[in-house]
Amino acid sequence: MKQADLSLDEADQRLLRALQRDASISQAELAEQAGVSPSLVSRRLARLKETGVLRAVVGLVDAERAGLTCSAIIRVRLKDHAAASVKAFRDLVTRMNEVTLCVMLTGEADYLLKIVARDLPHFQQIVQSKLLRCAAIAHMESSIVLEHLKDTTELPLEEV
Repeated sequence: MKQADLSLDEADQRLLRALQRDASISQAELAEQAGVSPSLVSRRLARLKETGVLRAVVGLVDAERAGLTCSAIIRVRLKDHAAASVKAFRDLVTRMNEVTLCVMLTGEADYLLKIVARDLPHFQQIVQSKLLRCAAIAHMESSIVLEHLKDTTELPLEEV
């Protein structure tokens, strides 16, 4: 089923909102929040997974409580946009567990990364041993995150 073939009805949206708030709740609780029967929850979840709307059901880990106390945002400009440079950068980033977000941008920077590290020395080690060794990168600008005002994975699904 292609994405264009899938339309989310109100029950699907309620189900997805409930999952985004707490994916550990029971199917009976999901059914109640979505306004459908428990057996229908199973079928809807299977369809949402099959179509790729629901990519994964995961647990959210608090970085600081897990010992990862340093987050940084890095803006990256590549030396050029040749296929080899883009591939080298993308290959590096996909191998880096410390990168939790990488998006391609318009504007002055080509990419924006979010890196999570144990502490500032660990962040410096990541930058020096991995990013600065990538010949595809022409310029990097880092900003250390001082406070997370909002950090969510919840998507703004239409309210019913």
